Order: sequence, then structure tokens, then C-alpha cells
Amino acid sequence: MGLAGCGRSPGPSAVVAASPAGLAQRPATLSPQPVPSPFRFTEIAREAGIDFVHFSGMTEARHFPTANGSGAALFDYDGDGKLDIYFATGTLLPLGSARRGPNRLYKNMGDATFRDVTASSGLGFAGYCHGIIVGDLDNDGDPDVFLANYGPNVLYRNNGDGTFTDISHSAGIDRPGWSSGGALLDYDHDGDLDVYLANYGQWSLPEDDIFCGDARNHVRQYCSPRKIRTTKHTLYRNNGDRTFTDVTDAAGLGRSDGHGFGVVSADLNGDGLIDLYVANDMYPNFLYLNRGDGTFADAGESSGAAYDAKGKAHSGMGVDAEDVNGDGRPDLVVTNFDNEYNTFYQNLGRGLFADRTARFGLAVDTIPYVGWGCALADFDNDGWPDFFATNGQVDNNRRRDGQVIAYEEPPHLFANQGGKRFRLATRDAGPYFDDGHAGRGAAFGDLDDDGDVDIVVNHKDGPPALLRNDTKTQNRWIRLVLQGTRSNRDAVGARVEVVVGDRTIHRQRKGGSSMESSNDPRLLIGLGAADEVTRLTIRWPSGAVRTLEHLKTRRTYTIVEPAP
Repeated sequence: MGLAGCGRSPGPSAVVAASPAGLAQRPATLSPQPVPSPFRFTEIAREAGIDFVHFSGMTEARHFPTANGSGAALFDYDGDGKLDIYFATGTLLPLGSARRGPNRLYKNMGDATFRDVTASSGLGFAGYCHGIIVGDLDNDGDPDVFLANYGPNVLYRNNGDGTFTDISHSAGIDRPGWSSGGALLDYDHDGDLDVYLANYGQWSLPEDDIFCGDARNHVRQYCSPRKIRTTKHTLYRNNGDRTFTDVTDAAGLGRSDGHGFGVVSADLNGDGLIDLYVANDMYPNFLYLNRGDGTFADAGESSGAAYDAKGKAHSGMGVDAEDVNGDGRPDLVVTNFDNEYNTFYQNLGRGLFADRTARFGLAVDTIPYVGWGCALADFDNDGWPDFFATNGQVDNNRRRDGQVIAYEEPPHLFANQGGKRFRLATRDAGPYFDDGHAGRGAAFGDLDDDGDVDIVVNHKDGPPALLRNDTKTQNRWIRLVLQGTRSNRDAVGARVEVVVGDRTIHRQRKGGSSMESSNDPRLLIGLGAADEVTRLTIRWPSGAVRTLEHLKTRRTYTIVEPAP
């Protein structure tokens, strides 16, 4: 998270004007852009019936977990074919001192409105929740919900009737800790989804309640992450009977030198096995390459994806992986703190990456801002993944010690220019992009089933944003609902090749991505102007391959993994 307390201040790149005291002043809006945005988003949360308000528990005491905010999740909880929205929230610390919340679930009514069904669903968790991990953990055809908390984590089993049951204790995952989120993957190829859990650190009251900030003026601010003890992240192996076993060390994932935030699982080196990439706050990012024998190789430093081009560890928060330049290899992006940039790692093949942030146009515009949830998603369906990141500072009292730094910051939206470069594209993208926000977790998916990607942002200590994608385009798309049989039912780890004309588009059914949040599990693939898919090839985690030809566009296809 790269918290700015304990002496951290904006560097020269963040200075745009001088205050009367000669101090750095953060720009209120993004820099002018020469051409209008190709995108258009409309913020509709309140009119859609969403009255959720996030509560972080932030007080003058500045207890560290209250800085990190919470996420959101998009999934069909009741099997009616429509994406619902689940919001996470916090409470006051220490735990048990007061009851705030709870997390809230909103049912998609199919008419552009949502209805609060928290009480009837059983998902009204009231504690300190950062992240939401969603997937079919028992392969019974409906999504289960894993909550990453400050305090014991929680696992809700989907009963298949619109209700959930807390099975945390019997599942063996309810030990106390401090988790941010994570990703699902079938690391051992046994046909069910395992859970990689990103843990932020070790922090408890009263022993870790130290003063950071301006002692002379009695202005308390969040401490640097360097003040927080790091801890191991966790890999839970799914035993196939709704219980889980901690196999972190046995799988080769026992590093303890990272404050974990965003995680993405995907095949990153092209060997057909699902790998892990983890964004760490002020510590090297982790890249774990799957060996195929139940263990991973720690390839972070040797791969080039652990540090920036100068060998510096950034304050990694949000993360995603997607083939940005059309070479068939998923690239990586990580959001970071101010005076850093949101790092773009180009995939060079064979598990090697290079920091190409400046070459791809993401350096200058992202340096002054604090980035959180993000996505490499094709918002205009031209077949090229664009980039969105929500931004927001961590301390809202900087002015009290003389620092003129905006707490709320405008989000970023970059258009992919044919795989060669990103262009900042917030001008005329919608009023939401003109204002500042205290963004944290973000989730992405087609909430209204109109064939484009909408955005949900969970703001810290405020109402969320539901950004309906109203981009006008003639570009085509197809949607894939993949169902595993030999592979895990959610088909996490499946690789897809779409041939349209003389172009091949590569996508994966990933696990995780963004930060503290879960995205639409369906694959929505933009096709540009193509009027048909010449050939579609799906490579399942089991090794099975299915090929379909001459598919019509602007349609949803449910594709089941073939039998042996």
C-alpha cells in the first residue's frame, strides 16, 4: 500500500504548483488530453437501488488495517443467470469493540435495479472484511464465497437455493490472521479449486499501536508498511470434501517477505500449467511458476517481474494479467503508490518479463497517484485490452501538518492503441472520471448483459460506484461460459484462442486479479469488426482440447469440457 506516514512525501514528479508555504500540491484532475475518450461510463449506483456505504473504522488512532479498504464481487449467487453484487466492509478496531456493517449482497433484478437480499442469503458477515474470493469450491454448480478478513477468515457454502451456510470451522480455514484477498486455482490438477490467500502482515492491539506522523503538531497518520511485520501467504489445498489443508511450505510458497495484496492465477510461461503472481506492498512481487508436480518454482527475481526497471520494489496493490500486444503471452500490470508508477511488465516468453511501463505510455500519468483495484479489460470490444485503475490517498489529514495533498483522486482509464501503447482516455469518459474518489477494491463484469464490461468500485468510507459501460461502438463480441468436467467446474486455468480473419486473440479463464475483489466468471471477448469467429479453440486444464468453427458474434456460448 506504500502508506505515506512516517516521513514519506510526494517527490518532484507530483509537484504541479507551489502552495504559499512552498509545499507540493497534488493535481485535482488528470492532465489535459488531446482527443476525447472512446469510452463512456455512467455512474448509476443510487438509481439502481444500491444504498451500501463502506465503513473502514478509521479514527484519529489510525489503526493500520483501516487504511486498506475493502472489495466487491460480481457473481450469480442464485443461479438465475444474472450477475449480482456483493460488497465487503469493515468495523471498528479492536475487533469486538463495536458491531458495524455488515457486508451487503444485492440481487440483480434484470431491469437495471438491484435489491438488498443480505438477510435472506446468510451473507451478512459483520467483522473486518477486506477481500472476497468467489468460486465453485465443491464442484456442485454454484459459487461459494471465501472472505479474507482481519481476524478469522470465513467460508460460506452455497446451498443452491439462494442461501449460504458458514462452514469455516469444519473446512479448517478459520484461524486468525490478516488477509487481503487471493485467487483460486487447481494447482495440483485434481479437478477442484484450491485457495491462494494473500496475507498482509502481523498487527494487533495494543502492542502494534505506535505513533506515526507529525508528533510536534499531534497529527497522527498511517505508518509505513515497513513498520508492519510480514508473514507467509497461504495455499489451502482443497481435499474434495469441503475441507482444506495448509500446504504452503510443501508447495514451495513459504516466503514471508511480502505484504500481500492483489493475486492473479494464470499460465504465465506458456507451459499449460497455472502459475501465481502476487503484488506485495513495498516488498518484491512474487512470481511462482508451477512445476506440475504439486510444487512451484520461485521465479520472481530471475523473471524480472519482482522489481521495476531500476531494481526497486514498488508498493504493489492491484494486479492483472492479459495479452496486451497480441503476441499470445499474458503481460502483467501492478498498481502502486504515488511517486512510483503503475508497472507494466511485458511478457518476453519462457517466464521472463521486462518493465516496459514508459514504452507503453503508463509511466508519466500514473506517477502522482495512489493506485488500487485495476483491470486489463477490453472496454470497447476492439480486441485490445484497455487499462482501468481506481485511485485514492490513504491519509485525509495531510493538510493539518502543512501538506497540500488531495485525499480523493480521479481514476485512470487508458485506451490500448493496437497493442503498441496506452493512451490516457478519461476526457469525456463520464463525470465520474472528472472527480476525485477514495477508491479501493474494484470488480469488472457485464452486469446488464449487453456485451460490454461494467465497473464496480468500493470507495473507502463512502457509497460505491456502479459504472455502466455506455460506450458507443459497432465492435462485435462473444461470451463464453466454460464448464469443466475433468477439470475444475469453473474451468479456471483454461486457455482460449479466437481466430477472426487473420488475427488470433488469446484469453485465459484466470483466477483472482484486481485487488480484494472477484470479477465476472464469464469470458467476454471483444472481436473488433469481425462478423464471425472463424475458429475457437479451448485448452482445458486437464489437457482436453475442443475446437468450434464459424460461430456467430454477439452471442453467449456455454461450452462443456469434452469427456476423455
